[in-house]
Amino acid sequence: MLLTFQQRLTQWDRQLYRRLSRWRTRPLFALFMRLMSASGDGYWYALTALVATFSLGLPWSYFYTLALAFAIERPVYWILKNSFRRDRPSGSWVTIDALLKAHDKFSFPSGHTCAAFLFAAISIFYFPALNIVLWLWACGVGISRVAIGVHYPTDVIAGACLGMALAELVLFIVI
Repeated sequence: MLLTFQQRLTQWDRQLYRRLSRWRTRPLFALFMRLMSASGDGYWYALTALVATFSLGLPWSYFYTLALAFAIERPVYWILKNSFRRDRPSGSWVTIDALLKAHDKFSFPSGHTCAAFLFAAISIFYFPALNIVLWLWACGVGISRVAIGVHYPTDVIAGACLGMALAELVLFIVI
């Protein structure tokens, strides 16, 4: 039987999901993934930008650029998520419960990952020396979303691509 592209992608998604999420039974890994995921919660972005702007004497353009970026990202992400309406792994075929309760029902694209890549890309524009640290952190946020059981790998890939594309758009508008 010949599988369609979507069926093959779903199989790959589920296999990778199983591999990443099987580590959830290890307490230190589960704790690290929860903390990594929490570092991508929305309020940290505003707090980080404000603290960086005040304490480092940065121009307000950094804060304003991030504010514009998130003002665009939130509705775009929400429209996409509610258009695709893909169930989360823990809400569909998976017998393993997620390590945390997601705020909404749908998983595609990953909002945490989108926001992390958006924040990283804009911050790297202002702080190029933090390039590796910020990209590793953004990837960690994405991986953690799969590991804790609330997203498939393709949700995270789509979120990362969306976050980077929106960062480029905002930087194009601002610069």
